[in-house]
Amino acid sequence: MPVGVPKIPEYEFEDPEYDVEDAEYYYENEDENGYENGDQSEDEYEYADADEKLDWVDLPNLLYEERILFLTRKINNEIANQLLGLMTYLSIEDETTDLTLFINSLGGWVKSGLAIYDMMQAVPPDINTIGGGVVASMASLILAGGENSKRLAFPHARIMIHQPAAMFSELETGDLSREINAVTKMRKTITKEYAKKTGQPFAIIYADMDRDCFMSAQEAQAHGLVDSIADELKRY
Repeated sequence: MPVGVPKIPEYEFEDPEYDVEDAEYYYENEDENGYENGDQSEDEYEYADADEKLDWVDLPNLLYEERILFLTRKINNEIANQLLGLMTYLSIEDETTDLTLFINSLGGWVKSGLAIYDMMQAVPPDINTIGGGVVASMASLILAGGENSKRLAFPHARIMIHQPAAMFSELETGDLSREINAVTKMRKTITKEYAKKTGQPFAIIYADMDRDCFMSAQEAQAHGLVDSIADELKRY
């Protein structure tokens, strides 16, 4: 099932086979309870053709056709591969029209998040990013990774950055040392990307990431993670 949005039914309100003469026939042959004379089955009368008139529309596919994507779950390999495939396909289909990525995610795996971030920088179309709800951890880097001047947050969004984490409890001494080095290197890599996309000095971003750093939409804008707030779009 595609990300985040269920299917919905679309009903036909006009029957192309509707015949006025048939309607008059049914009206003349209905009794006082609304049934056709000789037929007391309400289900048959009202619902016989319901399945034929029900057309299921896949909302995610319709949104994908409009080049609108969603990141609304924990970031892992599955969601990363799905977004990579969609960005690749939509870029091949049209490399000039922008893509829009809505983000409401608590973050997730660093490598999967970096895969999404790198693809956003690689594809020809500009990526508009929109943050709502909570945009935390790797999701905040993806939010910042949108095209400059095309990154926005909703007024009540909360954006959080922090340093990457790792589980050391089950590692042996030699493995622990290598894991610490890998996490330290990963932190520097992520900090460089934040600094590049926000315009903030490396040292400031590095210090902010020491602990969970939550920001309002306005603070995230001042920090350079987004360019505008949703209720300001009407001014442009």
